[in-house]
Order: sequence, then C-alpha cells, then structure tokens
Amino acid sequence: MALLDHSVPDTDARRDRAAPGLGYAYLMTAVAFVSLVISGIFGSIFSPDFVSTSGTATGYTYQHAPVAAYSGWIWNLIAMAIVLSAAMQGIRAKVTDRVAWTVLGLGAGGIWLAVMFVSIFAPVMVSGTAPWLTWTPLGEIFAVIAGIVLTWIVCRFVKTTFFQADAAQPRAATAETTGPVAGPGSPADDAATKLRQLAQLRDSGVITEAEFQTKKDDLLSRI
Repeated sequence: MALLDHSVPDTDARRDRAAPGLGYAYLMTAVAFVSLVISGIFGSIFSPDFVSTSGTATGYTYQHAPVAAYSGWIWNLIAMAIVLSAAMQGIRAKVTDRVAWTVLGLGAGGIWLAVMFVSIFAPVMVSGTAPWLTWTPLGEIFAVIAGIVLTWIVCRFVKTTFFQADAAQPRAATAETTGPVAGPGSPADDAATKLRQLAQLRDSGVITEAEFQTKKDDLLSRI
C-alpha cells in the first residue's frame, strides 16, 4: 500500500500552500460577536421599560419594569450560540472563502445592531384608560424575536451554501486519490488489486505512464 499513498501528502501540501489562512474567518466571527455584545449592553440600558400606572388619592403611581435589563441579554446569548455553531463548522472545514465569512459576520452583526436601534427608538404602545395606563415596548419584543429568526436564516444559508459544500470536497478528493482498500488475499490477488489502483491513478493524472510501467514491472516481479 505504500506505493499508493505517496501522492496524497503531495496533494495536501499543495492545497495547504495555495489556501490562505483563517485569519479573515476569525475577524468576521469577532465582528459578529462584538456587535452582539454592543447590542446587548446598550439595548438593556436604553430600551424603554414596561410601565403601568394606577390612580391614588395623591395622584398617579408609576411602576417601572425594566424588561430589557432583566431578559434582553438572553436573546443575545441565543444568537451568539447560533453564530458560534456556524463559525465552528466553517473553521473545522477550513473554509477560506471571504464571501461566506463576510455574509456571516456582517450579516449577523448588522442584524443585531438594527435590533438595538429598533428596541431603543421604536415607539411604545399605550393601552388602558386613566388612571390605569400601560406602556408596552412592543418594538423591543418583536425586534429581538425577528433578530433570532433572521440570525438563524443567515447562519443556515452560510452553512448549507458554503461550509457544507467545502467540507465535502476534501473527502471526495481523498476518496478518489486513495481508492478502495484491498483486503487480505493471495499475492496474485493483491498484485491485481494494486495494478487496478495504479491504473486508476494513471487515468486520473496522479502518476505518469512511465511511473505506472515501473511500478507494474515491480509488482509482477514479486509474484
């Protein structure tokens, strides 16, 4: 089998030298995470509270419930988990296509910066009749839900379009290069199997005709 394995390291070495590093992948992943952190911090601080009022003998009583400060950051953590899952798949597959990482980093980051602005500046809904009024920040509630859905769509698109396709290519190339593994048998059967594998390598252009003839003569001399 040593006669067949010599071409694999050469192919891998050429691929490694030609492929750029994963620095851009880490950069875009960091952009997405920084945007999520900024969105979570500023959204929790500046988003409007849930406010309810009640009338008393001395006037109105306002009750504030900072919903964003209590639970807003949970949505950002869920989005981070979705982005991290997609990024790790791309990093493990060694995807270096900048388009894929730009869509992931700027897409997820832009979504959550938009969520932050909508949560802060969207008008609240006032309901009830005086003195029992309620201010509900519907913009904040719908914004974070839409952010989770859009983040999942972007990550799903990147994984299926770029990451899974690139991960399948090295496996297919390795399978074509190495060929089937021969099981134990007689020396004649083993030699015939190796000759077929050598012929496949020659037909695919991995080895030249001269190398094929040399290895063929060497195999036949051992029978």
